[in-house]
Amino acid sequence: MRARLLIIVLGLLALTGCSSVGGSSSGEPAANEADATFSLRMIPHHRQTIEIAKVARQKSKDEFVVNVADKIATAESGEIEQMATYLRSWNIQVPGDDANATHKMAGMMTVKDVEALKSATGKQYDDLFLATLSRHLRSGVDMAKDAQAKGEHIGSKALAGKIIVSQTEVLDQISAKQKS
Repeated sequence: MRARLLIIVLGLLALTGCSSVGGSSSGEPAANEADATFSLRMIPHHRQTIEIAKVARQKSKDEFVVNVADKIATAESGEIEQMATYLRSWNIQVPGDDANATHKMAGMMTVKDVEALKSATGKQYDDLFLATLSRHLRSGVDMAKDAQAKGEHIGSKALAGKIIVSQTEVLDQISAKQKS
């Protein structure tokens, strides 16, 4: 999946004849490959988070777990829309919702991870959800740090910074909960 994504981005760059994906009339720097790759990878990553958050809201009786699931799903839904808007403005197709391909991307939960969550119950579920979500969010923070370091698009870099802060905050809350 990653190779296919890179080929698509590189193909789009080749068609435009430059290393930029698109710019704006406001003088904002054009997006580069790192900006496009960030949105193309983070959208499926966020969708997967939202998928497990829905399960948590249905299965968990733990108020902390339900609140974390609500918070992260709400934030990430808005971020998906923002990234989709960027992609469309750069004339790049927004990724579809192919769960099978998604599970194979770096930093994503596997089918086995998701199935384990769906079959767990009670405290076992809550503990597994928090551990799985933590690993998943850490990979999201890593993607966002990479986008900040290599990207050029002001909006994309700002969104990456927001993701780093918000997901690190959730990770800290989960860590504190697990220690208590």
